[in-house]
Amino acid sequence: MGLEPVRKLLVEGDEDKRVIPELIEKATGLPWQSGRGRYLVEIVSAGGIKNLLQPDYLATELKTARLHSLGIILDADDDPAAQWQSLRDRCLPFCPTFPAVPDPLGMIVELSAPSVRLGVWLMPDNQQRGMLETFLLALRPAESSPQLWAHAVAAVAESTRLGATFRQHHRDKALCHTYLSWQDPPGRQLHQALQEKLLDASAPPGKRFVDWFRRLYGV
Repeated sequence: MGLEPVRKLLVEGDEDKRVIPELIEKATGLPWQSGRGRYLVEIVSAGGIKNLLQPDYLATELKTARLHSLGIILDADDDPAAQWQSLRDRCLPFCPTFPAVPDPLGMIVELSAPSVRLGVWLMPDNQQRGMLETFLLALRPAESSPQLWAHAVAAVAESTRLGATFRQHHRDKALCHTYLSWQDPPGRQLHQALQEKLLDASAPPGKRFVDWFRRLYGV
């Protein structure tokens, strides 16, 4: 029997590394780990956006033996266009068809040398500013209280007036953890919130991401 093709996903940090498998399992029913050392997709934390965008990092990953598909997930942060352009600049030497703007449904292109499927998802939705937590906040269950959500938004805004020191571009992180701190059980980590259905992996924003994931990896 021949060796299986390699499917790899690069993410910015360990939080993404914990969340993505839970999201895929909950949304699809596919087990992320099917045996000792056997994973649906090999997920790798780059240890931050600066590392992921190092000049040789992506080119080296593309040289992985038996590589079938390589996915990249990064946060749009406060400037989606600039973040996209930074990644595009790194990829153009080996991917001349890398699009100038993100695809709302997630980018997937076929490389010829090496013969690899390359995909990119810009959190939260390939269009807006934000990050992983922005995406997860869009997975709040439909039956969740709109009054409680409005109160969480107001509480985070008020906290800055009272001296909270989180940076403004981390507002969605503060908002996500505030919202989860008021659920049952309170204060769950992001991947646990998906496990325990405090966030709904089948909500439309989650479905769009999962559709991209399945198209990219053929699973």
